Amino acid sequence: MAQYGIFAWFGYQLPIDTRLRLISEAGFDCVMLWWGDEFYNTDGEKTKHPDMARKYGLCVANAHAPYQYANYLWDDGINGEAYEKMLLECIRTCAFCEIPILVIHPAEGHFPRFPAGNTGIQRLLRLLDEATRLGIRLALENVERPDYLEYVFCSICSENLGFCYDSGHDFLVSGGFSMLEKYAGRLLTLHLHDNDGKEDQHLVPGEGRINWEDLRLRLNMAGFSGPLTLECFVPWDGDIEKIRRESPEEYLGRALKAVKKFFEVK
Repeated sequence: MAQYGIFAWFGYQLPIDTRLRLISEAGFDCVMLWWGDEFYNTDGEKTKHPDMARKYGLCVANAHAPYQYANYLWDDGINGEAYEKMLLECIRTCAFCEIPILVIHPAEGHFPRFPAGNTGIQRLLRLLDEATRLGIRLALENVERPDYLEYVFCSICSENLGFCYDSGHDFLVSGGFSMLEKYAGRLLTLHLHDNDGKEDQHLVPGEGRINWEDLRLRLNMAGFSGPLTLECFVPWDGDIEKIRRESPEEYLGRALKAVKKFFEVK
């Protein structure tokens, strides 16, 4: 039987404990967590979030490493060293909190500052060594520049380095499912959301232009049996009126109903 999950941030300014409780009460089985310290003042220490989730009967599917400085992965200077150190801390705290997968961006933006090269590969190999030692798997996400992802997967072959498939990003870049087709054999986890093909809107499945029936068939062909995890959220562009029209409980219920519509066996 399929498990369903959603990112702990789904667009409502609520305490993290409240968001996790509502996710559980809506009927989700698992949750994805943000694994940075940017929201410490509002959400508190991130290493406490997994136990909060488990308190409500949610398993933790994965954690997402900060991506704002992902391009420093390829920088052979002090910024690259600092980014590697931060990712290393993410890996170790994931292991401490028994989170099985850490999601990482291989680059950020359409025009990364540094070219893909040996510096980043050696950095990833060091991180992968530590992750393997601790029983953590790293999942690289498809973002704006698929060539960086391809460079890594052509350079490193390890069962502990896999693929986080983002349906919205794939649709924006390729207009279809090219990333899923290419890396289905390395698939570890999912970021499922919809858009209009023009902007990264993180819509509920069915609200944009992605062909979800086709996506379901492709995931079945890939043999994916992990949690079906949503990375959708209400607009974060100041559309307060839309938020007011729908309670967080209503939004979560609608999101779960939508993903089940496309993925549950008829």
